[in-house]
Amino acid sequence: MNDRTKTLLQDGDSFDSGAAVDRVAQRAHEAIDSVAAKAKPAVERVHSAASQAADALHAKADALGELEEQWLDSARTHIREQPLTAIAIGLLAGLLLSRLAR
Repeated sequence: MNDRTKTLLQDGDSFDSGAAVDRVAQRAHEAIDSVAAKAKPAVERVHSAASQAADALHAKADALGELEEQWLDSARTHIREQPLTAIAIGLLAGLLLSRLAR
């Protein structure tokens, strides 16, 4: 035990445990408030960046969905215009896949 602690313990009048706890609690609250104030801008920046990234991903997903629709429409059009060619391509693809699977 250091000298200051011994002195405080020996002199009961000058040592008020309730006041000491209050001072420690006040300092802890001040430290927490300080950390929270410093962290808030960083949290807001991260939130903003995450929102922008999510928006960009949604835009890309929408663009890919539109591209898929265009490809499907194009394939349907070609199949309607040349059904025999489409059947021949399907048969050849099936034969190739069956030979590769052996």
